[in-house]
Amino acid sequence: MSKIVIVGCGNVGITYCYTVLNQILGINEIVLIDINKEKLQGQVLDLCHSLFNLNSNAKIIAGDYKDCIDADIVCITAGPKQSTTKKSRMEDLYEANSIFKDIIPKIKNSGFSGIYLIASNPLDIMTYVTWKYSGQTTSKIIGSGTLLDTARLKYVLSKKYSKPISELTGYVLGEHGDSQFIPWSTVNIPKLPESEITEIENVVKKAGFTVGKLQGFTCYGVASALTRITRAILFDENCTLPVCSYIDEYGIFISTPSIIGKSGIIKSNILNLDKEEKLKLEKSAIAIKTAIGSL
Repeated sequence: MSKIVIVGCGNVGITYCYTVLNQILGINEIVLIDINKEKLQGQVLDLCHSLFNLNSNAKIIAGDYKDCIDADIVCITAGPKQSTTKKSRMEDLYEANSIFKDIIPKIKNSGFSGIYLIASNPLDIMTYVTWKYSGQTTSKIIGSGTLLDTARLKYVLSKKYSKPISELTGYVLGEHGDSQFIPWSTVNIPKLPESEITEIENVVKKAGFTVGKLQGFTCYGVASALTRITRAILFDENCTLPVCSYIDEYGIFISTPSIIGKSGIIKSNILNLDKEEKLKLEKSAIAIKTAIGSL
């Protein structure tokens, strides 16, 4: 039996909750925390009305930070509202930091000792900030990172080259943002011309903003990434996913292929990058460090 707390029940948080109920059996309790208490009560009722048809016995409640004490995972999706006018995730940096400065100590003070799962932008910096405000060991702090970007890459490749997504390999690594990069040595479509490589990289990098412009927000892609990480933790899968984890060499959290199990991050940065790819990872790390330094 497992317990999850979700802090922030906007489009991402509530979609994550529903996806977990659909995909993960054995969830005992989900606690939802949000500043909009009235709307939250409606969301809880609506979710509870889905339980019979989902064949779920999960307990879903509107709770408070004290409920974090015995949770396996606290997933944080709280942050500034998504906007179609923003051109970079970094635009939310100072407001997001202010929000985390408020909520992370409340989670810590509950006695929570489980795994922090972060989805708020700017993702890499907010994952780092969680570490600093919580004092938790780095292995128990995971950002959704470039798992979503990797899923977007595989969709683009599948559509462009008419291949099943399940047969494609490859990663997007680095920052969940402008300095992300694709190590093409990991992609199993050979001999791509440079023009197509550049086109694919741009489409993947801008995918979130494209969805946001058309729909007004993003939710399903990131919720599925969070659910995948949640499953890896709860079922102790020891699987490799490109998530935002602590890299001692850089002193920050950044996305590399990492092994995930019940205890959190077991090992990070397990991919052997070539010289050019290492330089791109270092460049991305510098971008993240610079943003952290501005705080």
